[in-house]
Amino acid sequence: MRKSAKVSIHADRIRFPVNPSLYGLFFEEINHAGDGGLYAELIRNRSFEDTVVPDRCHVKECSLHTPAGWVSPFDDTDPIPGWFLQKPDDCLAEMMLDDSCPLNDKNPLSLKVEIGYLAEGRVSVCNTGFWGIPVRSGEKYHLSFYARKAADFQGPLEISLENASGSPHALGSATLTSSEWQKYELTLECGRDDPEAILAISARSSGTFWLELVSLIPENTFLHRKNGLRPDLVGMLQDLKPAFLRFPGGCFVEGFSVETAYRWKKTIGDIAERSSHWTLWHYRTTNGLGYHEYLQMAEDLGLDMMFVVNCGMTCQGRPGELVPMDELGEWVQDLLDAIEYANGPVTSYWGSIRAKNGHPEPFGLKYVEIGNENFGPEYNTRYRVFYDAVKEQYPEMIVIWNTHWEVGTETKGLPVEIVDEHFYADNDFYQQYHDMYDHYDRNGPRIYVGEYAMIADNKCGTLLGALSEAAFMTGMERNQDIVVMSSYAPLLANIHHAVWNPSLIYFDGTRACGTPSYYVQKMFAENRGEFVVESLVETEGRKDELYGGLGIGIPDLDRVQDLVVSRDGETLLRLYRLSGSSSLCREFHNTLWIGDSTWRQYEASVKAALGEEGIRLRLLDRHQPWERQNYFLWELDPDGESRFVRIVGWSRVKLAPNRKVAVNQTEWQHMHVVIGEDTVQCFLNGMPVHEYRLTPIPYLFSVSTLDRTTNELIVKLVNPSPYSLDADIDIHGAGNISIQGQQIVLTTDHPENTNTLERPTLVTPKVSAFRSDTGLYPVPPYAAVILRIKLKS
Repeated sequence: MRKSAKVSIHADRIRFPVNPSLYGLFFEEINHAGDGGLYAELIRNRSFEDTVVPDRCHVKECSLHTPAGWVSPFDDTDPIPGWFLQKPDDCLAEMMLDDSCPLNDKNPLSLKVEIGYLAEGRVSVCNTGFWGIPVRSGEKYHLSFYARKAADFQGPLEISLENASGSPHALGSATLTSSEWQKYELTLECGRDDPEAILAISARSSGTFWLELVSLIPENTFLHRKNGLRPDLVGMLQDLKPAFLRFPGGCFVEGFSVETAYRWKKTIGDIAERSSHWTLWHYRTTNGLGYHEYLQMAEDLGLDMMFVVNCGMTCQGRPGELVPMDELGEWVQDLLDAIEYANGPVTSYWGSIRAKNGHPEPFGLKYVEIGNENFGPEYNTRYRVFYDAVKEQYPEMIVIWNTHWEVGTETKGLPVEIVDEHFYADNDFYQQYHDMYDHYDRNGPRIYVGEYAMIADNKCGTLLGALSEAAFMTGMERNQDIVVMSSYAPLLANIHHAVWNPSLIYFDGTRACGTPSYYVQKMFAENRGEFVVESLVETEGRKDELYGGLGIGIPDLDRVQDLVVSRDGETLLRLYRLSGSSSLCREFHNTLWIGDSTWRQYEASVKAALGEEGIRLRLLDRHQPWERQNYFLWELDPDGESRFVRIVGWSRVKLAPNRKVAVNQTEWQHMHVVIGEDTVQCFLNGMPVHEYRLTPIPYLFSVSTLDRTTNELIVKLVNPSPYSLDADIDIHGAGNISIQGQQIVLTTDHPENTNTLERPTLVTPKVSAFRSDTGLYPVPPYAAVILRIKLKS
């Protein structure tokens, strides 16, 4: 079935220049993106600390229980993950963790190996790496470790990279010389390829020795840096043509407790002097990919640098902990010192440390983001402290305000240059609200879309998910006067530990592939143009539907009464008091779901006491968990500020202007909602407050830019629908030109198709010439298309 559309482009009506910083990278230590991924270290649990329980936490039945009550996976069934002992059957030998003589205060544990009796053969402690140690024939690998021995151990250690059957790929040896810790280094050259090799450290005599900080890094890292990065993954990042790097997170920065928050000073210098820490993504990071390495990576890639700093708040969703305001000074100083490390002269203290670490010249840190996904009064107070401290000492630094749950650029009167907005939602959200930024205040702060991805039913990153994101991206490009930066998230995922899906790039030890979203990002970034020009899309669309029940937070129930839901004069539900005992109510994660999730076109009224917290009334709640959640939210604060938003997945969009209404905290407020076929109206005490009208979801999305250097008009067309669209490309202001040039088309025969390590190019863009003498361009179903149309000289 075919549909029609029209794209009217005024090539002579320049709206504003293209923003060169629009597309960038956001790296977070999640999904083993760093350790076991981008960071080239091949040894897992190199310091034997992977089962160390964070301070103030405890483990029960393979679950970590945090001080604030959050529970996450923590597998303690293997006391020494990544390591195992091989020995002859008649040998008496064992390995164990030992804290009696640590290497230093940063590395509290070592591996103690006791060989009591060994008649023949060898005893080996073996490391399996991150799901196998990938080695290649002819390549060299730098091994280093610390060791000490008891007086009864006399033999050398044999070092080998070998296959699972013990056949060696590379051999070396080291003779232990002291009962004190000594560092040993050697280079191993492999004789064959093996994606799942193991490292074996073996002895053929009895006695006791200890190992610590066993590291194996390929010589062939990106730019051959010693503590470097995996070249193929860096190459894929380069191909995205990014402008900046945001690091090191993400929720990784926040942590789930004060002890697990990111502290950059623990991640620089000799790797033997760095502290590892347990992350909220369920594994321990070595911090071998530390603050210095992030700066170095950005510099090597020619990117602007954005450092995300913990603002004295841990992740509020796990739930959070707050650093008291009278203790915040240390955290503020941490940020000031981080800026000095990145940008200070060698005569400054932290500049001299940077020089000692091999980089005398300043890196040129450009942005700092205060916090990640923090919100509320506690964040606003802390933001101001950090902002003022930075601007006083480094007025040129661009400071980013983390809005997360304050979408719509409400900055509470704070000084804000750029706000960071995050979106994780379903297909409909990105298509329905592609024009979100068309309606933002042009006098407000600039926008950084710091994290976004289609997450519902999109585990491995489908074409349809990529097209929905592309629809949203056309809206970002149309509004580059205020949308100045964006970055997809997450960036990387090891297939063996993907705790958040989808990611942009998936990999194992030897292979990597980009999802369809990767290719959308690449297409958009490679085809930017120089100026955004005026354009208009006329297209049919599909109807979104308003349906769902109600919802109220459990803590608010004692301040709500007299709930009535009706339709056409018929009462559907009446509750004087709300509780989970009603047959039409049930509790889900601190929320009372009320009524039928299929309700349509109804009225609801309730009496609410605002108290000190205000009231949050969910409407049209489809009663779905987490990434599938979909509801409208009327928020009424105690001071009378009223907001009307929609929550989809982990995303929030403002549906109507905020209002300030007269309220009395000591009296009951009458909240009344009328839901029609495509409208929602909110009334407070009989007075209209908010109104929202649902619009169809378009079939076609587009944005156009002009490239004067190449004399081309660049037209991006996104069709997430199942229909072929005959698009009339109507170009004004460029004379009589033929519609011809180059087409770049991303599509496939099924919208649920994705790329895998086995089929990495199933969904990839195809480039060819095109010509249309009629001005009609057939946009395939489920496709993203970029047309580079040659203009007359």
